[in-house]
Amino acid sequence: MTVTDISETGTAETDEFEQGLAVALLEAADDDHVMGNRLSDWTGVAPTVEEDVSISNIAQDELGHAEGLYEEVADILGTSLDQLAYQRSPGEFRNAQLVEREFEDWADTVVRQYFFDVADAIRFEALLEGDLAQYDESLAGYLEKVDEEEEYHTEHGEVWLETLADEADGTEKVQRAIDENWVDGIAYFGSAPHAVDFVEAGVYAASLEDQRAQFVEEVTATLDECGFEVPETDVGDVGAGRAGKHTEDLTALLEETREVRKQGVDVPA
Repeated sequence: MTVTDISETGTAETDEFEQGLAVALLEAADDDHVMGNRLSDWTGVAPTVEEDVSISNIAQDELGHAEGLYEEVADILGTSLDQLAYQRSPGEFRNAQLVEREFEDWADTVVRQYFFDVADAIRFEALLEGDLAQYDESLAGYLEKVDEEEEYHTEHGEVWLETLADEADGTEKVQRAIDENWVDGIAYFGSAPHAVDFVEAGVYAASLEDQRAQFVEEVTATLDECGFEVPETDVGDVGAGRAGKHTEDLTALLEETREVRKQGVDVPA
């Protein structure tokens, strides 16, 4: 089931909220699924023993969020978690490109994880401030829990930015990662073309443009406090990942996760 399929399923105005919600939750689930698996690359090889535990916990949180979100989307669309997470082609995934490329080094990981966590928190807040509670109180409660966990993830990134800012080599690497990932951070707030207006339908309380502006303001303030600079750049191809345009890294990652899942499935006696 693609985003285009979702946007074409409704025929009445009363279906618009549910259509838009399915798109928003699927994008969030894909982001968390890919980011969780990507962060898992650091398990056992993080800079410190303590960080090995922390980054592994964050990876598991993101994978857990993805599973919960896929289940909600599956209920709306009448499909399954397995189909959404493990049977779609890379071109059908709607994750932001920010989360899919292999990490270059620890500084790159810190920057991309921080960008992602700030953006993720802004998205979930916009969802919670929309009409979600009227639609499903249980789902709203779940997203509140997810949002609380994202606050911890964001704090983790801020601590590491401050730590690396005190190291000459770390400062250089972080600034390079900021320069390389800034456009992808902004592009997080894009979406595939579809028939539903998120704000008019009540899915988001704030438009994607307003969410992007909030992201820029929050991230810029943190980076400035740490002594880093935000590059001046145009928005560019916002939403490339949301429209199904991905790097080869995503294809390789999905193949790996599916192979691991296949090997972990119990074979009937």
